[in-house]
Amino acid sequence: MKNTLILPLMLAMNILFSNALPAQDAANTDKLKPFAAWIGRWQGESSVKMGDGPALTAQMDERVEMKLEGAIIVVEGIGKGINPTTKQERVVHHAFAVLSYDMNSQEYRFRTYLKDGRGGDAWVKVTGNNTFQWGFDIPNRGKNRYSITVDPVKKTWHEIGEFSADGATWSSFMEANLTRVD
Repeated sequence: MKNTLILPLMLAMNILFSNALPAQDAANTDKLKPFAAWIGRWQGESSVKMGDGPALTAQMDERVEMKLEGAIIVVEGIGKGINPTTKQERVVHHAFAVLSYDMNSQEYRFRTYLKDGRGGDAWVKVTGNNTFQWGFDIPNRGKNRYSITVDPVKKTWHEIGEFSADGATWSSFMEANLTRVD
């Protein structure tokens, strides 16, 4: 008797919740089409300069994939560099991000995750044909923004990272030059 009630209850809940959630339609997946040039595997070099020290370079491997039938784009980047003390190669950067379009707010969402547990919600916008900007606030310090230019013909990805303490004056601290390898 108990088992015969469970199945109808599960079916009723499925119908109830499927009607309560808005259907994902082509309009949602079309919103990520401006980012189509991101899709692929990218490799190259990045350079980061923090403070007065020397710039640190890393060999980057970025994998960008469309998932959920075009509803999200996932980005995973791993940077490897040489430890100056041990002269051994090590992972110096490992990040994961999910890019989506929120139909309710009519805005792109860029959720980032770092290997050390940090992460956050970043803004992202299309600034032109295959040009983009994304960034986030750093509480009590300032703002970071990243400008990306993708050339699908040359298969290049150029990215500049900048910091601003006041939101008006920007200083470059990161540059990446990648080539699509697949």
